[in-house]
Amino acid sequence: MITDYHRPQTLKEALTLLAQPNTVPLGGGTLLSKPTIATVSVVDLQALDLNTITSKGNELEIGATVTLQQLLESNLAPAALKTALKLEAPLNLRNSATVAGTLVASDGRSTFVTALLAMDAKITVTGKQLSVTNVGEFLPLRPKGLITAITIPTNAKFAFEYVSRTPADKPLVCVALAQ
Repeated sequence: MITDYHRPQTLKEALTLLAQPNTVPLGGGTLLSKPTIATVSVVDLQALDLNTITSKGNELEIGATVTLQQLLESNLAPAALKTALKLEAPLNLRNSATVAGTLVASDGRSTFVTALLAMDAKITVTGKQLSVTNVGEFLPLRPKGLITAITIPTNAKFAFEYVSRTPADKPLVCVALAQ
């Protein structure tokens, strides 16, 4: 149950609020909409300008609060990544689920995270200090702080294939390769 709601205007203010016990970030809200008896305070990230997709040289920087659907519709996203995004969640969830929230909530069946792992995506985590780590190191350690961006290379060849019962089902198996 959400007991307190905060909407900071700066990243510094958000980090201060998130340092408090039982306080979690609110991006798309798909994780927080599940019924629970636990009480939490939420920090709404909407005002922090973390919802941009920017091409920087040979990299694509994806803000933490970019929704899966925004990324899917972006002309900058690789076609194979778009395939993985379509399989991650149905349209209504893609419209609200954020890239950072999907990464944090991922399980072993996430097509989006499989694609990020193959591309050796980098995660920018802002906390007491700024850190950049690849997805493979982030997932088991889950460092303290707030994900502010995910960066993928745009100069890599990338492929994603899957097998499922129907074209819209979660894959039984998926493979992502980057060179």
